[in-house]
Amino acid sequence: MPRPEAFSPTPRDDLMRFFSALFTCVFAWIIFGPHDSTRVSAGTAVRMELEDLVECAELIVEGRILSQRSVEANGRIETEYLVQVERTFQGSDIEYRTIRVPGGVLDDGRGLMLAGMPHIAAGDRSLLFLSRETNGVRMPIGLAQGKFEVRSDDAGMKRLVRGSVGVSLVDVPSGVVTSGNGLVVREYAEVVARIEAALVAKRSGR
Repeated sequence: MPRPEAFSPTPRDDLMRFFSALFTCVFAWIIFGPHDSTRVSAGTAVRMELEDLVECAELIVEGRILSQRSVEANGRIETEYLVQVERTFQGSDIEYRTIRVPGGVLDDGRGLMLAGMPHIAAGDRSLLFLSRETNGVRMPIGLAQGKFEVRSDDAGMKRLVRGSVGVSLVDVPSGVVTSGNGLVVREYAEVVARIEAALVAKRSGR
């Protein structure tokens, strides 16, 4: 269908379309057997600001990872996490959630690793930006960009920390590709304020 003449795409419109187009091909899939020691190679992902994570996410929750287990389902290897939810920014407010993501290592040593996926482990306190559930599986939005670790200092001040994302990041407007390595530390209160403001804009259609 021809695009209406009145439509003028914004940089965020371009980013969302670009992200959707690349969603299935921006990372490397490595399947290995029990005796393999294959290292996952790096891929490329769209660089996403916090507001972009909110725009694309169907579920945004903060909570503690209580347990994890890798399973084989429908010919795929996936990892299932039980999350005790402490705060729900978007989605149904449920105290305990089971979240399943692609990849993982089975008890027999077989596994599936995806470059750029976040490291999530039992005991973590995490802020997660997740896609809509498809066939029981969710994807972290922006791969590792969609997970922050929640840390508190001795005074009880909370901060959000994200380690290296494991992929190169491409900035859509400029096309510049940069390394995803490096530690990102943000003040918790600032991030919460930005999430809430972005949700208001998202719900109002701005």
